[in-house]
Amino acid sequence: MSIDFTPGIINTYHGDIYNCTTNTDNAKTPDTPKWPCDNWEEQQPINSTFSGEGYTSDQYDLAQHQLQQINACHTNTTYTNADYSKIVAQLVSLINNIETISSTPLTQQTQSILNQINNIRYEKNKNSECRIIVVANPKPDKAIITKISVEEGIPVRFSVQTMFSDTNFNAEQRADLPTNIKDIQSLYQKMTKLYIEHSENKNRMKVFAGTNFIDFNMTGQNLSGFVLTLSRFYFEDLLNINFTDANLGDTIFSHKEHPTPKLYKDEQYLDKQIEGLFSTLLTINDNFLRAKAEIASTIIKFLEARITNLSYNDILKYQQEFQKQCYKQVKAFTTLSRYNKIQTWAEMSEYQFEVFQYETLNPKKCHARLI
Repeated sequence: MSIDFTPGIINTYHGDIYNCTTNTDNAKTPDTPKWPCDNWEEQQPINSTFSGEGYTSDQYDLAQHQLQQINACHTNTTYTNADYSKIVAQLVSLINNIETISSTPLTQQTQSILNQINNIRYEKNKNSECRIIVVANPKPDKAIITKISVEEGIPVRFSVQTMFSDTNFNAEQRADLPTNIKDIQSLYQKMTKLYIEHSENKNRMKVFAGTNFIDFNMTGQNLSGFVLTLSRFYFEDLLNINFTDANLGDTIFSHKEHPTPKLYKDEQYLDKQIEGLFSTLLTINDNFLRAKAEIASTIIKFLEARITNLSYNDILKYQQEFQKQCYKQVKAFTTLSRYNKIQTWAEMSEYQFEVFQYETLNPKKCHARLI
């Protein structure tokens, strides 16, 4: 398993866990992403449970997990200053040795902190201040939350500091990090990769649930086996991704807002999009009908833009995929026009293809004939 993102900015969207919203098609990423106990002045203890009504099982599990972290911030723990200091020291040691850990046997201390981590999150606020939030659970359901951030000054300093103590203020425990850290983004990627590959925590495969991937270079990434509920992707970036055994329930797909029109006349660009998206599509489990439908319809959009220089033989492999039974079941998971488009391409004969190609090449003649 590998995960090695090109450095970039990533924010997180956790969905509406209070109102049990399941319609994610029009969901908006908050300007300032929230995390358990953010804006502590406004937080009140939460004494509630979820009925699960309106949730898929994966959404329910994710919401329950997040509620536990929120409640943990408001629960009187038995942690001492020494407990907080220990977490800080372990994280500092982990980061100090992060370049060599994967190539050497893990020490007991390193394995211990990786097992205690429940989540790692990168965030950037409106002021472009970046930080990594690490949620650790030395005791079940009793979270210690730390932030790894850049501190103002010359030279720039990176630090680890505990947050949200029993009084909800930043705790006193903090420590400087080594000066050879290049940036928070690359550190986040290294920490996440290490956590996924070496932690024994069963939650590690949920580390990307709710993650906004739209600012990453996703080409060729291996997301096999991850829970990606409520994660967000751009269609145009889903090239040659391995989604084998990934949970794509309620994953949010969207198009880039302002695609360059010239790109739709660039055959090399279109071919890259078609082949990359098709490679990704083939790795998606047939049970995730919405993901299959959305990506299939995007491939068709690019095929139509490329139609003038295609032959019927060129489309046969795509047609064979679209003829699978799962595409006959996607009607409830996409728009009627997209569903009809997929079925049209699945059933298209060579003659129908040639007619479509001719009409695309000669729109004025076809319009005049209709008149």
